[in-house]
Amino acid sequence: MLGIFFSTNGSAQTLRLSGNLINQDSIPVEFATIQLLRSDSTVQSRALTDSLGRFQLEVEAGTYLLCVQLLGEELYEQQLLLTRTMDLGSVIVNESSELEGLVVTAGKKIIERKADRLVYNVENSTAASGGNALDVLKSTPLVRVQNDVVSIVGKGEVLVMIDNRLQRMSSDELAVLLQSIPSENIRSIEVITTPPAGYDAEGNGGLINIRLKTAKENAWNATIGATYRQKTYAGGTVMGTFHYNHKKWAVNVALNGGKQDYLTTSESRILYPNEHWRSEVKDRSETRGFSVGGGVDYKANEKWTTGFKYMGNYTGETSVNQPFTSRINLLSGSANGFIRSDVKASNRPEMYSVNWFNAITPDSTGTRITTDVDYFSYHKRDERFFEGNELDVHQHVFPSTYFSSNTTNRNRIDNISGKMDVEKPMKWASLSVGAKFSYTQTNNNLTVTDYETGTPILNTDQSNVFRYREYNEAIHASLNKKIGERWEAQTGLRAEATQTEGYSRNLDQTNRNNYIKLFPTAYLTYTPNDNHSLSLNYSRRIRRPGFDYLNPFIIRTSPYYYSEGNPFLQPSMIDNVEFSYTYRQKWVSSVYYSQVSDFSQQLSILDAQTNVTRSTPLNYANTYQVGISMYYNLSKWSWWNSFSGFNVNYQNVRSRTAAIASIDGYNAYLYSNNDFTLNTSKTLFVSVNYGLQLPGRYQIFYISTMHQLDVSVKYLLLNKKLAVTLTVQDVVNGQRPLISYSSNGVETNFRSYDDTRGFRISLSYQFGNNKLKTTEKSFGNEEERERAE
Repeated sequence: MLGIFFSTNGSAQTLRLSGNLINQDSIPVEFATIQLLRSDSTVQSRALTDSLGRFQLEVEAGTYLLCVQLLGEELYEQQLLLTRTMDLGSVIVNESSELEGLVVTAGKKIIERKADRLVYNVENSTAASGGNALDVLKSTPLVRVQNDVVSIVGKGEVLVMIDNRLQRMSSDELAVLLQSIPSENIRSIEVITTPPAGYDAEGNGGLINIRLKTAKENAWNATIGATYRQKTYAGGTVMGTFHYNHKKWAVNVALNGGKQDYLTTSESRILYPNEHWRSEVKDRSETRGFSVGGGVDYKANEKWTTGFKYMGNYTGETSVNQPFTSRINLLSGSANGFIRSDVKASNRPEMYSVNWFNAITPDSTGTRITTDVDYFSYHKRDERFFEGNELDVHQHVFPSTYFSSNTTNRNRIDNISGKMDVEKPMKWASLSVGAKFSYTQTNNNLTVTDYETGTPILNTDQSNVFRYREYNEAIHASLNKKIGERWEAQTGLRAEATQTEGYSRNLDQTNRNNYIKLFPTAYLTYTPNDNHSLSLNYSRRIRRPGFDYLNPFIIRTSPYYYSEGNPFLQPSMIDNVEFSYTYRQKWVSSVYYSQVSDFSQQLSILDAQTNVTRSTPLNYANTYQVGISMYYNLSKWSWWNSFSGFNVNYQNVRSRTAAIASIDGYNAYLYSNNDFTLNTSKTLFVSVNYGLQLPGRYQIFYISTMHQLDVSVKYLLLNKKLAVTLTVQDVVNGQRPLISYSSNGVETNFRSYDDTRGFRISLSYQFGNNKLKTTEKSFGNEEERERAE
């Protein structure tokens, strides 16, 4: 019991009140707010429970009101007369446990709603079992994964963090990384729709934070598992995790390795004025990967914790395809000719990151100081060989049309960053300040060799060395204040200064950029009673160009297609306003407006005279969208938890380039994620997740209807230590949308299928010791990671 009275001895002294909150499964209740209030309601001392549920407050002897809050809900309050230091020990909180007549529901639910984010507790879900981080995101409410591109519903493509560390990669590279993280090592997914000033300003309209598991207090546990996947081809993975926490030390290790083959197909049509081009591609790829992650935390004393984290990912991918293009005569409907080619490609990215962190609580007022130093290294070797010919109507080779080339690109990115944040609770408000420095260097070495004559010849016009450097300095401050019992306000400001320099040796060209941007945030919440809450939020964000996009080199893959970077790309600025209404933490309705200045995107520019397509990124438009989003979390019955909603918005794109016309239109998306518990012993579970994309406009594209239905069954055996999970993905085989757009007045469309339909069966076994003897408590820490491209 938290309510403990002591007889007074009449002397004034500094006392320490400590303890830890855990649920019935010995899982810590983290981020609960513990406060000691004086009779005038001023906060004398405040603390948050850490990742192991620990809290500690220091005050002078006296009479206080002890308050415990979780997720904005008052769990408990009790008068205390403190006369000596006291450790309350472990306070067990059950899902329906009563403390002094109040019912506490602190057990982790599958879905939790917080002020600026939605939290999906993966370890309580069925659909994520036996998969990887990308599979988990597919079942996360408010998140869409289409063609391995991660986005927030109504927000568009966003950036992903792992343990608060930003992963600034291309969508393809991010997909490879996410596929290397086993779902059994993921604790929760945070969908941060309005990031406060303490986060990097990078990201279109929000962030997704993947939090990995840490060790339970005074225990060790491990999980081993294997997964078999059947898509067009078979594949599988093996994984293992280990968590140890005893006395001053906490250790975490995760390993994952596997192989998977894919067969992806695409069809495209370009409607040139004189003839129509129809292309078909079947690509068979093989991916092998191994990843390792781990960390060590050391609690030096009651006020200082330090530790290191490591994450490494090593992947190899090879692919083979034979693009075939038919050139159709508009009058006769027959072919004027064909283009056939053979392509072999390989990609071997390697990534690792190291983090050193410190967490310091210097006094008893709740002040918290955190520091992070990060080093990130990413390097890969891409190689692509292609050859082909133009063919006549009988598919005979036209003379002198042979084309062939081999492209090798060595790319390396190194980043080092440091940051410090200070949180200071005060009587009238809570203050947060911080600073960050980041330096990134990239090196690209592109070598193009032509084979058209049968003898390899270095193409000096296309081969290129590109070096890029970027410095970023940031400071931020925010204030949070409770105004009476019903109002709460928070305001923040972040300033980021950026200096860039890109050098192309082939062009002997240097491009520099230097700018300072301000990123204000503001939140206002009104809670008239426990059932209703209204909030108004504003935030400004930035989307910087990808490092590869800034490289001006040209890569040709056929006589009719080439891509090139753009060293003159500018960052895009995004302003977001959102008004939302929440009913009983179950029903959330939002109206939002988002405006993007200098919107940039990779565009395919078609030339109707030469039939050549140039792919290049451009700041080509200013855009805005307005929409409404609603979702409902049904958890009335213990056997069924459902999260369903929809999003409808109107988008307007005002183009600034002649190649792309201005456009506007509507789009809508509906979804429902459902978890069922089928027996009273809680050993049999079913998950059904469904998403429906209605036909509509997205940016400059028109997208047809798309369905996604995933079904999972999970069964626990051997005292719930062995889990067997069967998952069927893309049951209706509906992820084949037709996407169309216009470039220079030439209509084009394409339909691709990324081998999404299939099933997987996985086994995982958990074991360990939850009763290690100890006299000390320790806790881990999770902080921020670096952006990488």
